[in-house]
Amino acid sequence: MQSVRELLVLRYLEDRLKVHKDAINFCQDVLGKKPVEWEPVFRNNLSRPISDVDMVVTVGGDGTLLQASHFMDDSIPVLGVNSDPTQAEEVEAFSNEFDATRSTGYLCAATINNFEQVLDSIIEGRRAPSQLSRMLIHLNSEQLPTYALNDILIAHPCPSSVSRFSFKVEGNDQSFSPLVHCRSSGLRVSTAAGSTAAMLSAGGFPMPIISRDLQYLVREPISAGETSNLMHGMVKWYQSVDLTWFCKEGVIYVDGSH
Repeated sequence: MQSVRELLVLRYLEDRLKVHKDAINFCQDVLGKKPVEWEPVFRNNLSRPISDVDMVVTVGGDGTLLQASHFMDDSIPVLGVNSDPTQAEEVEAFSNEFDATRSTGYLCAATINNFEQVLDSIIEGRRAPSQLSRMLIHLNSEQLPTYALNDILIAHPCPSSVSRFSFKVEGNDQSFSPLVHCRSSGLRVSTAAGSTAAMLSAGGFPMPIISRDLQYLVREPISAGETSNLMHGMVKWYQSVDLTWFCKEGVIYVDGSH
């Protein structure tokens, strides 16, 4: 038999799903009234590169926008619509029962409250897209097809395993840092946009959103010793991080769990 708390959580989740679906329907209704051609695509059905479009509209949260960004190049602007922003009064009201915090929507430029106004300003040429930097990744000298908009995490697939790796910051055919040897739970590298996400939670700092630099942080280093000051630092836009992995297994997580 379900407890009152379980029923409360279940009802809350059902309400969130309804709000999200209503937001999708609302945005589709708005698009249907505009002099534009559009096609709906569900997030789970994204499987091929997005091209030959003037703009992509994502309805959800930052995760939806991040996933969509993996299927397009820098020529296509993205308008993120936060379908269900966190409500401070709800977080406080349910604080003794569960965490009612929802998507931050840091990358989203609109909600359903102002979607039509923002869309009109874009169609009429009164609003231009912001330029954000993404991260290019090479694995064994081969470029990966996915660009990271927020961050990457290089780690062992088992979170309790120790990762062994070495890295250095390079640029212009020379090293800008000594070779740093690490035993830790992995290395995170973020863009400016991602500096307010997992990087900030792990002890990093926010960067100006227009910055082209990267920020790196060694997660939970073991006995850093004399190199402790190199466990966290910056990578200028003309530099790169060269990492050598010494574990039998390893995973590159791009923008979250992908």
